[in-house]
Amino acid sequence: MNNSITKENIINTALELMRHSNNPKEISMRVVAHSLGCAHTNLYNYISSYSMLLWEAHTALQEIFMETLRNRLISCHDAGKEQIVMFETFIRFYLENIGWYRILWVEYLGVSRPESNRVAVERARAELDGYAFALKFHTEQHKYPNGKKEIRDAIHGAHCYIIGEVSNFISGRGLTDDINFFIHDTAVRASDIFEFLSERE
Repeated sequence: MNNSITKENIINTALELMRHSNNPKEISMRVVAHSLGCAHTNLYNYISSYSMLLWEAHTALQEIFMETLRNRLISCHDAGKEQIVMFETFIRFYLENIGWYRILWVEYLGVSRPESNRVAVERARAELDGYAFALKFHTEQHKYPNGKKEIRDAIHGAHCYIIGEVSNFISGRGLTDDINFFIHDTAVRASDIFEFLSERE
């Protein structure tokens, strides 16, 4: 057994190989093992199946994205643009990491979703809900009248719009080929959707 192999570096290697792939599921256990310089059978000492590797990648991407979002919001010094920056971060992250986008939202990962993934996704969603709540509160300068569920539903609706537009764009079926225009315009529209949904009684 290669003593340098760990579960963490298996996942990190898989993520790097999948990152820009239009077909991330072509990154098999054998491909990951070759990159690590070991036999693919060694990987099964750490990860029970290829499906579990995909779920582990999906789990790791929750924190990778949230760290990206935290950094973007921290670096934004214009309070009036923070909501747009939040939605632009989703779009840029997906377009710059197409393979990760597919792992997050497109590819079938397997029926046996591990509990660790549920926990990681919920933790990321709760943090995102908190940012959305804070940004809306800051923008409108009054206590938000609805509860956490309304914020979560509004973010979900705006994000579903983003997923649809990103899918169209990366498949060459978008309404524009101008990536910068696409990112900004989609973020503005997502922000409008979020505002509309969050105001519903």
